[in-house]
Amino acid sequence: MLKNKLEIENIIQRYLDGETSEMETQQTIEWLQATEENRQLFARHKKLWLGSSALAGYGADKIKREKEKVDLKIHNIEMQRRLVRARRRIRTFAYAASVVLLMGITSVIYVISRHETLLEQEVLVAGGTIEVPYGSKSLVTLPDGSKLWVNAGSKISYPADFGITSRNVYLSGEAYFDVAKMEGVPFFVNTDVLTIKVYGTAFNVKAYADDDRVETTLDHGAISIVRNDAPDRIIIVEPNQKITFMREASKDDDLSEIATSAHTTAISSNLEGFETLQMENTQAATAWKDDRMVFEQEPLWSIARKLERRYNVQIRIVDENIKFLRYTATMKEMPIEQVLEAISLTSPISFTINDMEVILMENINFTIK
Repeated sequence: MLKNKLEIENIIQRYLDGETSEMETQQTIEWLQATEENRQLFARHKKLWLGSSALAGYGADKIKREKEKVDLKIHNIEMQRRLVRARRRIRTFAYAASVVLLMGITSVIYVISRHETLLEQEVLVAGGTIEVPYGSKSLVTLPDGSKLWVNAGSKISYPADFGITSRNVYLSGEAYFDVAKMEGVPFFVNTDVLTIKVYGTAFNVKAYADDDRVETTLDHGAISIVRNDAPDRIIIVEPNQKITFMREASKDDDLSEIATSAHTTAISSNLEGFETLQMENTQAATAWKDDRMVFEQEPLWSIARKLERRYNVQIRIVDENIKFLRYTATMKEMPIEQVLEAISLTSPISFTINDMEVILMENINFTIK
């Protein structure tokens, strides 16, 4: 434990500069947890540190990023204690994951958990249909060597002669494609409203029939997209771009869900019904295949829909005014109780679980201490 004043000031400075070892970081966190006086002292040092950064010519945007890094590490330490108490009511843990939830404030929760990953089975197929139930996912290898990660509640089909004279797959749901190159035989992904032509690349397609939008996110390589009702008009997609096609407006639709975040830039589309986002990376769209969940300014109603598929549950939001609360989160897959606990600790949400039904309600007594 830190005792000497000089030692404390030195380690705070090194912590803010991001130079502490893992042990020193833990010592700093324990010191912060010890007393309110310690937290106030840290806050004063942080303020001075940010000011000195500005004088050193950091610039406003860089100062903001550095401040966010620090806040994500130490803001709301008390919530970490609350989560430790809460986890005694759920499953024993074994691996570490961090959850960051932003809703007007920035909070960090460090979660340590044991969780059996969702079923992932590698299937070698020569034709037919693969259906993946809710709560599962599959890894499919096609005859041409292409690999498909198929998400929960999805169906992939293709003809028995796939790879001989053509390469067509038909998708309902979500899948990540890592397509092998085959000279002279292009690869096509067909959905109910779009067709994607692939030139040897990796990308994600989310095309659930009950969603009001179809999303295509290019990881690397090259693809083009056409609407099935306008085959002569083509969208060329570049790496780290997400193309969203709106089937039709719905009562849940909030057009600002396709709004930009700190990691995206909106680009006007050349085809009606489409929105194009340029992203820093594709992790928000592709994390599911690596047993992670990433949300970026995503409304609660949309997160609930994803959790329904991932955990094979029904989620009911009983209070309309919480449906559009937005969250930014990164976490390893864990039991749904832990996901909901994290949300309830950082926003005015309470929940109950009755067998396969989850009910989300507004917590009118919610406060952040």
